[in-house]
Amino acid sequence: MKVSIQDKKDNVLLKRTEVKGTLEFEGATPSNAQLAEIVAKEMKVNVGLVVVKNIYTKFGHLQADFSAVIYKDAEAKKQTEVLTKHMKVKIEEEKKKQEEARAAEKEAKKAEAEAKKAEEEAKKAEATKAKESD
Repeated sequence: MKVSIQDKKDNVLLKRTEVKGTLEFEGATPSNAQLAEIVAKEMKVNVGLVVVKNIYTKFGHLQADFSAVIYKDAEAKKQTEVLTKHMKVKIEEEKKKQEEARAAEKEAKKAEAEAKKAEEEAKKAEATKAKESD
């Protein structure tokens, strides 16, 4: 896959760079995610900041024109881009997984603290028994 960027325009107001170019590929047209990865490598930015707007394929050719935007930071992307329903669901699922992981971590710490406390109490009990037997 070969990408050539023909036009690059800075949009200071929206804190992004608008990119247009051509893509040469073999087989099926690459997905937006694949193109975003390639553009991110080409522009040396994080993949999460790249949004592919359009991929225009030409019938019978293994070539396509594309337009994408590269945001300066995640906050600018969040303010400008609209999330689709499936992306909202994906984000909610990730949040739930993170919360579950945190809860499991807290439970593990709690269990570990209780085990230490029980161990200390057992040692104290042994020490008092040893003193009483002397």
